Amino acid sequence: MNLFKKSLVTFLIFIFHLSLSFALPAVTPSVPDFSGQYVYYRDTSFERESYIGILYYDESTYALRYYAPVTGKGKSLKPEKNIHILFTIDSEKKDLELTGERIMSTIQPDDTDLINYIHDFFYEMTKRRQNVGDISKEKNDYQDYEQFGGKVTLYFNPLIPIFNLEKIVSVDKKTVLQIVTAGQLISAEDQSFAKFTGIEEKFTDKNHKFKKDKKAKPLEVNYKATENSTELKAKLDSSWNAAAENFLTLGNLAAFSVNEVTSQKENQIDVLKRRLLLGNQMIYPNWQNQKIEEKLNGTLYTQISYHAENDSYTYDFKFLREIDSKTVALYTLTVFAGAYEPNKKYFNAILASFE
Repeated sequence: MNLFKKSLVTFLIFIFHLSLSFALPAVTPSVPDFSGQYVYYRDTSFERESYIGILYYDESTYALRYYAPVTGKGKSLKPEKNIHILFTIDSEKKDLELTGERIMSTIQPDDTDLINYIHDFFYEMTKRRQNVGDISKEKNDYQDYEQFGGKVTLYFNPLIPIFNLEKIVSVDKKTVLQIVTAGQLISAEDQSFAKFTGIEEKFTDKNHKFKKDKKAKPLEVNYKATENSTELKAKLDSSWNAAAENFLTLGNLAAFSVNEVTSQKENQIDVLKRRLLLGNQMIYPNWQNQKIEEKLNGTLYTQISYHAENDSYTYDFKFLREIDSKTVALYTLTVFAGAYEPNKKYFNAILASFE
């Protein structure tokens, strides 16, 4: 259960207190980028499974990484590819202008084309993001992009870091590039970007089993951050135990918390919304199966996340209710997949009780 508690504490600390700035030259995003934010895409223009990621350090420093796992057998065997390059740019120039680069991984003689691909991706996507202009809501743009087969449609979402790019779709409706995960590094020791190796489309979890205790008694959670705060409520049962103030656990299977989160700045809700969707500390939310649902009294964010260090999956639910321009109520419920899948009715009833 330390897994849950560490992630929760990290998440709350880093919601509103990161160093922000504008990531790309000549781009003013509606949701600012924070140092340490990154995004990974799957690029299906390659014959093998391939990922391209970009990490933002500051206006002058970025990292890009191409990764492909081992594939094939015998004569058709293709070894793992991992090319990680740190770039510095002139942030005062409108166009992307490199001032330096350092290769952070071992390079083979046949990697020249992949290094060129990384360069092209950085230049082209920066230029295309500049040209598309304001992205304060989801939008798409029809463009000619030779690297991905010619005429394509680029889909943008302001909640996605750096390029705001969600996917690229060809004229024959094939997705040639698509976001798979995004995250926030929380320290120099956080290796989430450098060690990403992909996310399985299907998952199993036989190690976390749960059977509802029919004798458990109703348990109402009530929380007020201050005397003048709105009272926040949720309905659990006596199977849950308090591990800390407004933080409860269900054995080693699930964790629940409720908090009031306040920013010193006005209109930071979109910043928080993005932060809700980002992973950290080797936890990778799968963006292909996430849901964002507008409820009567707030917004429910649902993701399935891969925990690389434990080779496990969790269902992550975050319920956000705006109290005022600086304050939100935030409920979180994290459940191992093996416990959630057979017991959806039980856990969904908890979600429905958030007030």
